[in-house]
Amino acid sequence: MIVSVFVRRLKEGRTFEEFIAEWEADKGFGVPARVINSVSLEDPRDILTIGFVAVTVDELMANLERVSPQEAVRHERIETVIESTSLKAMYDVRTEHDFTNDPRVIQLGSPESLLRALVAEADH
Repeated sequence: MIVSVFVRRLKEGRTFEEFIAEWEADKGFGVPARVINSVSLEDPRDILTIGFVAVTVDELMANLERVSPQEAVRHERIETVIESTSLKAMYDVRTEHDFTNDPRVIQLGSPESLLRALVAEADH
């Protein structure tokens, strides 16, 4: 499982809704992927995007080349509403933890996992 993290700052006068309109993908990635966008509680111009993709690191590298042209177009659109990107990174997800009550490790893809649906989709 790969997680991508972006922290972007909207241009003055731009809205989250305008960002989403430019950000939304024209085509899917062809692999199980879910993305969450969030607005900072401290400054509504700061947007956090976290994407989860149910692939291995090797599969990610192979797929990045395939989706690169469509992503270049999308990122050009995004540039019209953002001032900057302060973080653009990908990580290999290793653990999931539940801190609701007694802290405990959750097995990735298990029935309790928040990422279960993606892992199940990738297995099919």
